[in-house]
Amino acid sequence: MKYPLIFKGSLLGLLLTACAITVNAQKIEERELKVNVDKIGHSTEQLKKLEPVTFQYDTKKYNYLKLPAGQQYGFLASNVQPEFPGMVYENSKSYPAGKNDSKIMRYNEVETAQLIPVLVAAIKEQQAQIELLKKEVNLLKEKSK
Repeated sequence: MKYPLIFKGSLLGLLLTACAITVNAQKIEERELKVNVDKIGHSTEQLKKLEPVTFQYDTKKYNYLKLPAGQQYGFLASNVQPEFPGMVYENSKSYPAGKNDSKIMRYNEVETAQLIPVLVAAIKEQQAQIELLKKEVNLLKEKSK
């Protein structure tokens, strides 16, 4: 390398800049950032109303949207919307519609990652029910002796 000292100086400057940016970063406490925090209730009942489906996108008819091919797993937005309206959002994709022209296609999608907290809440609800049933079974066993 012809200019090793310049390269080392540049690298050191870059590292110091990165450290300075990190040092000046503001830390926001979660309690300040997230407001109106509430526990998820009745999740088992809500989840029972959802219908998981397999489907394929019509990639021939809508090839310009570049949707994934093959079998997909998920939910129909129309099924999720009544129970979890916040999980359904309108997606839009732009596609060419001629020379120097484009159009936008809009469609609803489900943000399935948001189902994870609901699933955890449902598991906890079911576990509480299981524990209660175990106690009842043990009491019945004791009474029958």
